[in-house]
Amino acid sequence: MKILDRYIIIKIIVTFFFITIGLQILSVVIDLSQRIHRLENNQGSIKEALIRYYPYFAIWLANTFSPISVFLSIIFVTSQLNKNSEITALLVSGISFKRITYPYFISAFIIGIGALMINYYLLPIANKKKNKFHYQYLLNSKYKKIYENNQNISAQISKNEYLFIQNFSRKKNIGKECVYQKFHGKKLIYLIKAKNIFWNKKYHVYILHNYSEIHIKKNKDIFSKGFYLIKNFYITPKELLPEEYIAETMTINELKKFIKIEKKRGNKNINMFLNEYYQRTSFPFSTFIFTILGLSIISLNSNKIENHLIIGLFLSFLYIFCIELSKIYSTKNYIPSYLSIWLPNIIFGIITIFFWSKKNYH
Repeated sequence: MKILDRYIIIKIIVTFFFITIGLQILSVVIDLSQRIHRLENNQGSIKEALIRYYPYFAIWLANTFSPISVFLSIIFVTSQLNKNSEITALLVSGISFKRITYPYFISAFIIGIGALMINYYLLPIANKKKNKFHYQYLLNSKYKKIYENNQNISAQISKNEYLFIQNFSRKKNIGKECVYQKFHGKKLIYLIKAKNIFWNKKYHVYILHNYSEIHIKKNKDIFSKGFYLIKNFYITPKELLPEEYIAETMTINELKKFIKIEKKRGNKNINMFLNEYYQRTSFPFSTFIFTILGLSIISLNSNKIENHLIIGLFLSFLYIFCIELSKIYSTKNYIPSYLSIWLPNIIFGIITIFFWSKKNYH
């Protein structure tokens, strides 16, 4: 049986590889055709995009559609085995269906571990490169203007400190109408207001222009004002205005530290980052679910492979849709992040158990 095990494992992994590559090429061609106009408007070129964007986009794409690739691989390989009556021959010879699943589990384990390592360490590097090019060349002009300028900041920078800035420019690191508040419990003890604020990148400090400062004491408030004041709020503009997809550019260890800091700051959007953290593990785990689900569907029905592929595509896209939907509910704080990310796996795990229990092999 070891020879057959190796045969099935190699066949599944090779098929998975070619399906993944095929989906990537198709998606890149479609994406590029839709973005050419925007690329040219931002003074970018197709050559630059093919070198600096799409290789990293392809890695992100492979991860996103990995459940589809796994499912289709299992369906394709098993359909071929059924077509050649290889599985039937094994069952007739006395080998149990449970034993036949061993190479499928091993294949799922190999693909899952590979996906886990990519999710934890390689994908963040690819996302960083991809996002940098995207924000430079692929944003539409309206969003790019909003992204680079006129950002309003309303941040809790520690348990007792708050910072508010109007019209902050990422490009120039300048903002207007700055307000800094410090509390002791629920009581305001310190306040700064400034007409303008500038981030000095070299010295990692903020320079406040035309400021007024108030120390609120029990007996008497102390007022002061001046032309400029140097302050260190111990937080950078990138931390105040994190990129929309900053979590996906961090390795698993960096993301864990980042979430810990954001929790201390009382970030209300913490679930957005927690979703990314839990998804790094839940997505590779789906490899096992879709492996058994694909095998169960084939075992129930040995009709044409086209029917199996249609079922496979439908369930795979439904899984991705469920993930995106549950993430929306989590971001809005309707359900806990860990539940929203693992819920699709739980649902499809139940579906897999149902199909597995109905299999017609014994």
